[in-house]
Amino acid sequence: MHNKVCNLPADEPFAPAEEQKLIMLVDDDPIFRNVTKNFLTAQGYKVVEAEDGLDGLKRLRECVPDLILCDLSMPVLDGLEFVEEVSLEYPSLPTIVVSATEDISDVAKALRFGIKDFLPKPISDHRNLANSIENTLDDSFDRLSEQRDFATQWFRVDNGDVPEEQELHWHLKYLKKNPNAAKELLHALLPEADSSQGVWKVNYRLLQSTDMMPMVFDYAWLMNGQLAFYLVDSGSHETDGASTTLLVRALFHDYLRQLKNFSADLKDLAYLIEKGLTCSSSVNPVKALFGLVDVSAGTMSILPAGLESQWSNDQLTQHIAAGLDLGENCVKNFMTKDLPVGQQCRLSLSRLGSSSFSLDIVQDTQPKQ
Repeated sequence: MHNKVCNLPADEPFAPAEEQKLIMLVDDDPIFRNVTKNFLTAQGYKVVEAEDGLDGLKRLRECVPDLILCDLSMPVLDGLEFVEEVSLEYPSLPTIVVSATEDISDVAKALRFGIKDFLPKPISDHRNLANSIENTLDDSFDRLSEQRDFATQWFRVDNGDVPEEQELHWHLKYLKKNPNAAKELLHALLPEADSSQGVWKVNYRLLQSTDMMPMVFDYAWLMNGQLAFYLVDSGSHETDGASTTLLVRALFHDYLRQLKNFSADLKDLAYLIEKGLTCSSSVNPVKALFGLVDVSAGTMSILPAGLESQWSNDQLTQHIAAGLDLGENCVKNFMTKDLPVGQQCRLSLSRLGSSSFSLDIVQDTQPKQ
């Protein structure tokens, strides 16, 4: 798959080339590198070492590994800069970040560059590292690496199923014990505020108190021009809001990835997510909302799941009741269909003193110059 072969020391253990994977270990701590290399070698991997980000980029030009394991806090070229460069030059190369807990804000930034997983440093149980590497390499081998993000990696979702024995519990326990870290991660999930598809423009605004667990919005354009989106209030469950939101994100993108006819259905999406929620002991019902914009038909559909909202265009306004929460059989809620987008429309909700959200869909009718 790679067009360059690394020249490793002669005393490296032998294994068939098609079985033995190469891992690049980028860390300025020689003790950590030595311990981790010995563990990975015992697991049957080849390992090439780099002492900082700049050294890592130089070695990447000599050979391309199957996976990168890197620190964030390094001299010369730090981990964030290294991860960004790798994402630009080698976009299909999976990367796992190892970070000290105080670097969680940097980890959140690194998520923007497509890292597949992160582990708190020091690594107290190397089985967690082994599981993370194995899962990431499996995805890469199945050509899923570019489609799965870190949330999907944690839960290993597949068609809405979350096998309990495959869930990576140490991440979720860490988030429960560190609510500030959970907040930063969830804020890092928010997509770009502006997006467009043809003549359609999308913009959202999300204002909220920094003292509370955040609301998380996400969206995706589909092949047929549909725009699917959701909004989850991660603070609507005191202890499991963050992990539930991460699972919703994973299941949402898994559903879109599995679409056979490229046409989304909100009831199917909600059913799949609620099915997935029953497979994990680390999640609970939360307040949410799902939506679908069909730009070819010029319509929007809304399925509430515990969040009350208001839709409006230039001529009409409609209140959408909250209904049952996500995880409490929200598929029974009334779905408002075929709301006319017209030239522009807005979906909004506001909770006094805590948060407000608005999503604007606008059709740009101005002729191109």
